[in-house]
Amino acid sequence: MPSLSDIARAKINLTLHVGGPIADRSSQYFGYHPLDSLVVFADIHDCVTLVFDQPGLARMPSLQLSGPFADRLQNDIGAHSENIIIKAYNRVREQIDLPPLGFALEKNLPIAAGIGGGSANAAAVLRLLRRYINQVVGQTPDINWGELALSLGADVPVCLGSQTARMSGIGEYVKPLPDLGALHALLVNPGVAVSTREVFLKYDDASPPNLPDRQYESGGLLERSLNGRNDLEKITAGQVGPVAAALLAISEQTGCQLARMSGSGATCFGIFESVDLAQKAQDNIAGQFPAWWCVATRFGA
Repeated sequence: MPSLSDIARAKINLTLHVGGPIADRSSQYFGYHPLDSLVVFADIHDCVTLVFDQPGLARMPSLQLSGPFADRLQNDIGAHSENIIIKAYNRVREQIDLPPLGFALEKNLPIAAGIGGGSANAAAVLRLLRRYINQVVGQTPDINWGELALSLGADVPVCLGSQTARMSGIGEYVKPLPDLGALHALLVNPGVAVSTREVFLKYDDASPPNLPDRQYESGGLLERSLNGRNDLEKITAGQVGPVAAALLAISEQTGCQLARMSGSGATCFGIFESVDLAQKAQDNIAGQFPAWWCVATRFGA
């Protein structure tokens, strides 16, 4: 049964600067928040497979789940149209006639975790369908993949490229930064889901500042990260105790150069001086908090 596969790497906001919601009612982005974020991708990932020769498929696409976090998505599968993988397929089908296709998702990343799992899955689907259309269907349709990605969520355009980049606007501007190297890192999720919508509502109540004009103009990944911040971290950590505990646990590890939250949480990360120190930190935190998801990894190239 012919198939195509792609990986959906975890997206990490090394920095996340957030402005107040756009107040211009004539703007198509009214109510959205302008962002400025230095984004990297980790070497851990979900995997999405497109199966395009499935006898017996009716008019609807299919979706199968596996992996350690698959059970968290079972309820989502019940309503196919609400799953972002199926949404991505349907958005492409609006642009070009496609047969019902089958998808399989190996879900290795936590759900609602601030590391772009759903967005990376959607981006992987777009990449897979682009390959399918070009290689199997034999067409090169005039599809604006960037606009299509943005219609699925603010993080999907940067996940489409899946490389170190500066993300700005409401996510539509993605500037690749390919020569900034890599970082030894640790990802920690304390096992709680965070509502991005609720975090932004609380952030708005705190009268968010305007975005500065210039950021991330020089230096490597670590220097640029240290010169930035995550504007949502204080809100989430103040409301969700396990996030504050995870940040503290990471910061106390030997060789930790930076401890910060990614996105709106709940996943936090640490940057370490060496791969050995990142691995040691993983062992320490996993031993102290066995229920937490804790993975030593690598950010960037």
